[in-house]
Amino acid sequence: MSQSTAPANPTAARDSGNRSSWLAGSSSPTLATLPDDVLGVILQILCDEWLVDIHPKFRAQPRFDFERCQGEYLLALSSTCRALRGQTMPWIFREVYNWEASRGTVWPVSLWPYFKTVHIRDRTARNLRNLEISAETLNSLSMMPSLVKLTLRLESCIPSDLLHAISLSRSLLCLEIHQARFDGEFSSSPLHFPALETLVMSTAGFWGVVGQEDVERTEQASNVDSLLKSVGDRLTELRISGDLISTTFPSIAWSRLRTLVITEHPPTPYIPVCDIVANMPVLRRLEVLYTLDITGDNAQRRSIFPPFHLGDESGRALSNCCPLLSVINLGNLLPSDPIFAQLPPSLSSLHLRAPVDPYDYVKRFPRNASRPFNENTLPCVLHTLRHLQDLKELCLDLESFVHAALIHHIGLALPRIEVLEFGLPRYPCMSFPSRFNPADRNPAILTALNLFSHILHLRIVMNFPVIYFDRRYPREVTAQWFLRGVPTLQTVSFAKMRGIYLSGFHEVSWERWDRGVFDFVVPTSPPTPPPPEPLPPAETLPH
Repeated sequence: MSQSTAPANPTAARDSGNRSSWLAGSSSPTLATLPDDVLGVILQILCDEWLVDIHPKFRAQPRFDFERCQGEYLLALSSTCRALRGQTMPWIFREVYNWEASRGTVWPVSLWPYFKTVHIRDRTARNLRNLEISAETLNSLSMMPSLVKLTLRLESCIPSDLLHAISLSRSLLCLEIHQARFDGEFSSSPLHFPALETLVMSTAGFWGVVGQEDVERTEQASNVDSLLKSVGDRLTELRISGDLISTTFPSIAWSRLRTLVITEHPPTPYIPVCDIVANMPVLRRLEVLYTLDITGDNAQRRSIFPPFHLGDESGRALSNCCPLLSVINLGNLLPSDPIFAQLPPSLSSLHLRAPVDPYDYVKRFPRNASRPFNENTLPCVLHTLRHLQDLKELCLDLESFVHAALIHHIGLALPRIEVLEFGLPRYPCMSFPSRFNPADRNPAILTALNLFSHILHLRIVMNFPVIYFDRRYPREVTAQWFLRGVPTLQTVSFAKMRGIYLSGFHEVSWERWDRGVFDFVVPTSPPTPPPPEPLPPAETLPH
């Protein structure tokens, strides 16, 4: 008779038995069995983290819109099982380029339902080779049922047959044309674009705006006007280079346009902003961000430097033609520009920027590359803006560091501000003292901020944060100092760097501190504001 042996550790045996029974009664969760929304979050993270290994010439450059294959990370995952293959297919093929399609073939028809974004190039940045846009590729575009966005980035004129093929898509919502050049043969066939809502037409490339001296401008203006007239009545958003705006632009009817962004260089000849938006009755957001053009200096055209003239002396208010306008973003203009008096009184958000076109990442910008505001020019602007008593958000790019007197002037002119943002200079004087180190303990800055009785959010954008903050005093200490001294303030945010590329700012890394993070009691009422500290002499400011 065999003799049974008792387990040495009864508790361990019991735990092992429980675990075995649990595993037998329920299956362990896997990627394939996760709910669709949870798996979607995981796949989105994998896609967002991916950046292709491009040519070594470009590895040190910013990553904006370089040919990213967001789904390549998922190829190995999709090969693990049939279930995951089916779930990852829409993510792998939602964004594609015409790399393979340029070799006389076209994407497999079975994949077309997954394509949401298609990028067409005639030269690839991955390996610096030329691409041919095949007829098969053109014919396939209108048969992709889920296509909602298409981008063109060509080194040559846009072929008329390509533009016509794109216009046949019934699902296309957004068309982006970069490095735009329209002085070639234009399609005589009507351009349909039945679903188009957003159009981007930019002369800028990967490296900024490089003037093309051999463009036939009269032909280009005619072709651009023809395209805009064919889609003007259905667009809700238009982003266009000023170089592409002609004198006939104001006559086009824009019955549905809600967002207008004008970038790169001013129109030639000059057109006041009030004329540009004359036929935009439902416009809500307007951005006019011209920058310098140093690629002229030849017989055909000369270089253009800021400041730029945006308004006119007619006294017309923008609200006369755009009664719904609520957000305006202006750049590189004089403090005496008439546009400030033409801003609608109901404006809720105003951005005064100083964008710079990075025409060369090695050379330093010329001294007159942009026109940010400073302690001498801003008071004149604020005096003109006193009619904006409903303004809730003000964002300023400054030439120097923030002084308490500057904040004080803003508070007196626009006391109902809820969001205040300062963009600090790109090349500050290294010896100029920081105004944001808590070691300074300058109570005048807090006192000036308390003039804003409704202020909720303070944002500070730093291109070189190591210069603005002593490493002994982390940014969270500075955030706590602001929150403790300004009772109404709810958040303090710092951006590590603002992109300077006007056609799409570089990704900004924000660090935000909420009042709830810190454990302290604030006073029930702000202190009585004393007189502001005087501005420093002009000769002490960085030039």
